[in-house]
Amino acid sequence: MTIPAEPLPEILNDSGKHAYIVCAYYTEDYLSEILKLKESLERFKLDYFIRHYESRGFWEANTRIKPEFLLDCLERFPGRDVVYLDADSMVRAPLELFAEFEGDIGVFHSPDESYYSHPFLTGTLYLKNNGRVRRFVRDWLGAQGKSMLGVDQDGFERAVALNQELKLSPLPASYIKIFDRGRQEAVIEHFQASRTRWKLARKLKHYRNRLLALFIIAGLVWAVFGAV
Repeated sequence: MTIPAEPLPEILNDSGKHAYIVCAYYTEDYLSEILKLKESLERFKLDYFIRHYESRGFWEANTRIKPEFLLDCLERFPGRDVVYLDADSMVRAPLELFAEFEGDIGVFHSPDESYYSHPFLTGTLYLKNNGRVRRFVRDWLGAQGKSMLGVDQDGFERAVALNQELKLSPLPASYIKIFDRGRQEAVIEHFQASRTRWKLARKLKHYRNRLLALFIIAGLVWAVFGAV
């Protein structure tokens, strides 16, 4: 696999033969991952649209690009449904479930919310290109607020609560298989590259712990020498 010197702004491969188009976005530090995803899409002869965004500073902010990107895709490809995949995923088997998909949005809903960070996992999504879904994505974009530590899943959950008429169809775990969890065969596999990326929340926690340690040390020093 040859990695280009510079990210390509957009990559479109659209035969028009499918009812849906696979859409993914990436920032420059995910270039190698997006190329692996692209290869897997071509292996299964899937239509796809990939777009590069400049990083917004840290991982959490980059996740919040998702509804903005999806709204653009729904408007750019009228009459086509949108399958969204995270940049660090790969297609491992034919997407048979999406051949005749029922429901407005397909998303994995965790049966055990304590097992994942959020009840909805948004690394794989199926979006019907209709008014209800476009309204939902606009609400998702608006629900993200201005929290520096918020991620796209926070806004997704709030938007679900605002759109009770939306028909959510659960995706099986095989369509959002995390590479080192579970034993099921993956249809879409996610590699959790974010574990190695710069996260604002992780840095703040690190600095908080260091500051707490300094306070503890200062307290011990005072307790030992201040009483003398």
